[in-house]
Amino acid sequence: MPVGNASDGIGLFAGQIMFSANFNFQNIDWSHDPVPNEEYDHFGHLNTSLFLPSLTLGLSDYWNVSYQQALAVRKMGWGPHEESNHHRTESSLDDFVNANGGILGDSKLKFTYLFKNVGMQTGNRIFLGFGISIPSKNVLTSDPFFLQEQEESASGQVNWEEDGHEHRHFALSDGNYKNILEFQFFNKRLKNPVFWGVKLMAEVPYKDSDYNYKAGKTLTLSISSLFKPSKTLRDMNLIGLSGGLFLIHNGEGYWNGLLDPSSNSTMLIPSIGSIWKMGSNSFSINIQKPLLIKGIGIGSENALNNEFDAFEISVGYRYTMDYVIPWLYYK
Repeated sequence: MPVGNASDGIGLFAGQIMFSANFNFQNIDWSHDPVPNEEYDHFGHLNTSLFLPSLTLGLSDYWNVSYQQALAVRKMGWGPHEESNHHRTESSLDDFVNANGGILGDSKLKFTYLFKNVGMQTGNRIFLGFGISIPSKNVLTSDPFFLQEQEESASGQVNWEEDGHEHRHFALSDGNYKNILEFQFFNKRLKNPVFWGVKLMAEVPYKDSDYNYKAGKTLTLSISSLFKPSKTLRDMNLIGLSGGLFLIHNGEGYWNGLLDPSSNSTMLIPSIGSIWKMGSNSFSINIQKPLLIKGIGIGSENALNNEFDAFEISVGYRYTMDYVIPWLYYK
């Protein structure tokens, strides 16, 4: 729970039920140089509010199954007074000429095998999970970079100009079905850090979107730790101070077989936070600072001098029910 999903590092025994949820708010301030036919600086902000409820069930003492549904709203704030074909003040709730609007993001169904699980006791937890990510219909319905048109224009096949072609660059889903593979190692002990661990996850697309977009592979490494606070803070129901790191790499994506210029990125996200416990309920809050290591705004290909500045706030909740499903529980 220190970094990542509220359910990380938690394995259920047979018949147990756990509800967890994460709420993330991310703000990105962005800018880039003028583009053809729009000879002024482009700048604005992109806000994302993401809610991730999840339900986990202990099928046995060794197998857990979980279902997660993403709900989100993404809003673009356009800075300049001039009109643009590329950007405008808009929301992912609304349809656009190349985007389906809505609130539903991807859903995930995952099975986890508990190689070693000590419950709430001290010791190691070793989990291996696999599942699928199911895309929502809230996707981009055509290439926002007009890659095929630009290629045909460059070869002299057509006379095409981008001016007048309005488009949106963001959506809640990339429209791809994906396989999920996950490994977790966590350790609980009596001395600081009292809880720490590593999580590795790979999401590999196996079916392109209905609009010929093939997403890249996503690899995520998270390292988290939880430190026991002073007695004064523990008396206030604060059970831990947390810190950690995310490293996220998104591979190359393709529109109609042509490389998506916004794909192939690597991001490092340091995080600090705290956890409170009230009865069977656990609450966490984390502050995160995404740092773009590689991507559209970095390196020699940054022809438009893209700039990127972001921050995130994440609130987590976890509740393990006292009720145990009797036909799954056995001794």
